[in-house]
Formats: sequence, structure tokens, C-alpha cells
Amino acid sequence: MSNLSKIKLMKRKEFLSLGSLATLGLVLGQFPLKAGSRGGFGIYQGTFLPVRGLCEIYINQGGSVGLFASKEGYIVVDSQFPQTISEVLLKISETGKPILYLANTHHHGDHTSGNNLFKDLSKGLVAHRTVPQSQKNSAEKAGTLGKQKYADILFDKEFQFDLTDQLVKGYHLGAGHTRGDVIYHFESDNVVHMGDLVFKDMIPVFRSGDGATIEGWINCLEKTSEKFDSDTKFIFGHAPTGPQSIGSNADLTEMKNFLEASENFVSKMIRDKMSTEEILQKHQFVPGFENRLTPARFKGFLEEVRITLTP
Repeated sequence: MSNLSKIKLMKRKEFLSLGSLATLGLVLGQFPLKAGSRGGFGIYQGTFLPVRGLCEIYINQGGSVGLFASKEGYIVVDSQFPQTISEVLLKISETGKPILYLANTHHHGDHTSGNNLFKDLSKGLVAHRTVPQSQKNSAEKAGTLGKQKYADILFDKEFQFDLTDQLVKGYHLGAGHTRGDVIYHFESDNVVHMGDLVFKDMIPVFRSGDGATIEGWINCLEKTSEKFDSDTKFIFGHAPTGPQSIGSNADLTEMKNFLEASENFVSKMIRDKMSTEEILQKHQFVPGFENRLTPARFKGFLEEVRITLTP
């Protein structure tokens, strides 16, 4: 770390304790920042993009991070990885405001692995009630149990954040991408963080073992589209570029249409008794959705959808 960086770190005393600073310094020393584009491992310098009003996002490895700056302090949605979320912590520390809440949209590691860097949350870590156990199960398989920080504020259907000047709510609309998906609505700016319920122009991660179902996912998107209006801005968990991580209600409809087409496509595979390998000889994407050409993920997606649709 450069001398300038060390000096800047020492000035950030408003919301980071000395213990947190030591941890953050260790992380930055282990994962040096360097320039690059989204999606490649070993790339740690990300991009901050405005969404609207008090909301912005941070794009790097893993899911999009949402930042909401109320007068009292920050709400951060999702935490990517330690080597990337440290850049967000440094940015927030320069404002002199505390981090009030960290909120997880679901349990996947590219949204929760940076949780343990949040040492000084003044109000707590929020998630759906199923997330800690799902996170623990995934960590056991990955051998990373000692690196986890779990939510301590859990809810079932709806949660209202304790703020005096803003109204922010979390909603669980059922299992979709996982059994514990939550969307977060920042009402003052009419911005909704969707987590991984929307993958923009990509084949989504779909794992039946995480509670994902096609019907449930479609239902979540339909409920969300009905709940919010054409003025609402949405933050998506994954997209090919940073700007594409911000979208509209029309993108939710496109995602829903893709899932419906995928359900029909795989159902026909099952009826015709075709193997995944036979399908891949003819198709590299779901018909009508060439915009979601993601060959490396397509086979696994088809196989997982088949599992959920097979009686």
C-alpha cells in the first residue's frame, strides 16, 4: 500500500474502528487494486454508477452492490468479495457517515463473501430468515465456514428499515432464484434492488438445490412488476456491462418471458425424450433469446430446469 493510501486510511475514523482498519488494511495488502473490466477474476478496481437521487451501484466481481446514502448513514445491499467490497468501504469512510445496515438479497457467495468486512454496522445485517442456513450450507461445501458473517435481522415477508428521514423496505415474494430472495425498495428515489432475480442479457444461475423454481421465479417477477410502476428504476444482480445493471420494468418482463420460454423449451425436450447433449447440437440459446447467448452456462441451466420440471 502506498504512503498516500495509508494516510487516507488513517483519516477514515468516523465509521471504521481501529480493529476494522487493521482488517481492511490487511485485505487491501493481500488484494492490490488494479484496472480492469467486469467479470474477470483477479480484477479488483470497480466502477461506481449513479442510479437516481441517493442511490448508486458498485460494479466489480459478483453481484451488483447497492449504496443508499440517507442523512443518517448508509444502507449497503450485498457485499461481493472482501477484495472488492473494500473499495466500497473506503469510499463510504470518506463521507464521514456510518454504515447503518448491510442487506443481503440472498445467500450466494458472490453476494455475501464480503459480509465479514462490515465490522461496525450500527443497526445490523438484514436478510430473509432462510439465508443464514443456506449460506452456512454453501460455506460447508466450499470449506469457508470461518469466513462467514450471517444476518442478525431476519424476516419472513416484509421488513421496514429503522430510518427517521427515509422509507426503505425489503420484500420476500417467494422462492425464485433461491428460496430466500429479497428485493429492497428505496421509496424516496423509487429504486428497487432486485438481487439475482434479474440477469440482464445472460443465462441466469439456476440451482434447484438452492430452492430455485421456474414457476416461483416467474411469480416473483410478476408480483414485482405489478407492485412498481414505469418510473421505477431497478438494479440487477448481473449484466454484461455496468450500465446494463440499471433498468426498467420492461426488463423484468423480458426476464419473465425468457423464463417462460425456457420452461416451454425444456418441457418439449422432456416430451420428445431428448438428452441435453442432443439439444446442444442444435441450440446454443433458448429460441427467441439470442441476446442471452452464454454457452458456458447454457448446459447447466438446461439440466437444472429439467430437474425441476421432471415429475
